[in-house]
Amino acid sequence: MESTIVPQLMITGLALGAVYALVATGFYITHLTVDKVNFGQGDFVMVAAFLMLSTRSAAIPVMLAIPLVMAGMLLLGLILERVAIRPLDGRRSSNVGAFAWILTTAGVAFIVQNIVELVYGKSSQYSPPLFSSDRNALVHVFGMRLVVEELLVIATAMLVAALFYLFMFRSRWGKNIRAVAYNPDAAALLGIDTRMIKVAVFLVASLLAALAGVLIGPLVTVQPHMGLILTIKALVVAAVGGLSSPIGILAGGLLFGIAEAGSNYVDSTFGDLYPLVAAMLLVALKPSGLFGERAADVR
Repeated sequence: MESTIVPQLMITGLALGAVYALVATGFYITHLTVDKVNFGQGDFVMVAAFLMLSTRSAAIPVMLAIPLVMAGMLLLGLILERVAIRPLDGRRSSNVGAFAWILTTAGVAFIVQNIVELVYGKSSQYSPPLFSSDRNALVHVFGMRLVVEELLVIATAMLVAALFYLFMFRSRWGKNIRAVAYNPDAAALLGIDTRMIKVAVFLVASLLAALAGVLIGPLVTVQPHMGLILTIKALVVAAVGGLSSPIGILAGGLLFGIAEAGSNYVDSTFGDLYPLVAAMLLVALKPSGLFGERAADVR
């Protein structure tokens, strides 16, 4: 094995894990606030990747294309909250009503997936690189041949995790979000607009999906059914890292990505299977995740 193979595999794994962490952070913010997640978060990433592909095909500059994609995903997130989440508020009288959001968010994801398939077709497509003229353009670092977007997505995920930590535990908005998560009725009595907070967290999750979609496009082939795999792996990452801290989720994502890259190098046929099995065993042994809270959720 060449001396540069292991570092290159680690960079590839870190890049994939960083994408999973961005998706899982979307789960974190909504689960914390409203105890719900968007089961179509991976499909939102897929939509963002296709929107980015369309803007780049139309020769729109990257620095303009990215805000356009984010605006589109904000609109999609607003629609999701309005049609799949808000109508279910207060309908907890039965077990089915308490978990109906699983069906509604998955239903929105299925509709979105089919619309994308009708527009773009079923075949896989390549999204042009963000800052290079050619997909095969590589950066040579200490003898390693790296893709610029791999380094970019790793740096972005680390920055997002740090900013999220500061946002959640240092800003007034973060304190309001945690107040709503702890007790929405008490938060409302304190003058916090709980409805706006609930809408905002789904918009933030949609922005994270947009960011992940923009960054993942140049790294993998883009196709309409990629969203489900992203959702599953992001849920695994959230379980491994623990849904209590964005830093823990980032660490879980990076660890899972490295394990996946190494596993695929050893066995390309079943490479995706081994990290999932290992993650399942880990969660069975430590349900709160590697970096999760030891105490029970007080909500």
